[in-house]
Amino acid sequence: MIWKGKIPHKVACFTWLVASQAVLTQDNLMKRGRQLCSRCFFCEAETETVNHLFLQCKVTGKLWQWFINLRGIGWAMPRHTSEVLACWNRDGNQSEHKERWKIVPSCIWWTIWKERNQRCFENKNIPFQSIKMNCLATFYFWCIHSVPKDIGEINLFLDSLKEYRR
Repeated sequence: MIWKGKIPHKVACFTWLVASQAVLTQDNLMKRGRQLCSRCFFCEAETETVNHLFLQCKVTGKLWQWFINLRGIGWAMPRHTSEVLACWNRDGNQSEHKERWKIVPSCIWWTIWKERNQRCFENKNIPFQSIKMNCLATFYFWCIHSVPKDIGEINLFLDSLKEYRR
């Protein structure tokens, strides 16, 4: 699933790192001997682990919930990133938009990682609404490989994702 999507190759590699628990989060860096503050850059309360950052953090959870609500399905978030891809692929196979839905986990994870790095290295925090918009724009571009002409085009795209729920 990782290697057959419409996502850039570097994002496919990154997705594999996330699913393999190998991305360099604070806890993984500490395991390599780095002396760091291990807190999550989003919630600032929990230890930044792969599973926390990409699945369990309240900010990440909002992104997942937004896409899940678009799908109109019941979804229990797996505990580990390695389980997400299999579950997402299985649950999305019934959709006529299954190719689009396969890239959602990579899109969420890539958006979260980019924002996390902005917070970590540049001390820049943007509001959740902007994170969500960045994720949506990334998803849109990966799905259609072009720049939208206006907001109406994005709305039509979102409506097309909801159609199969009927």
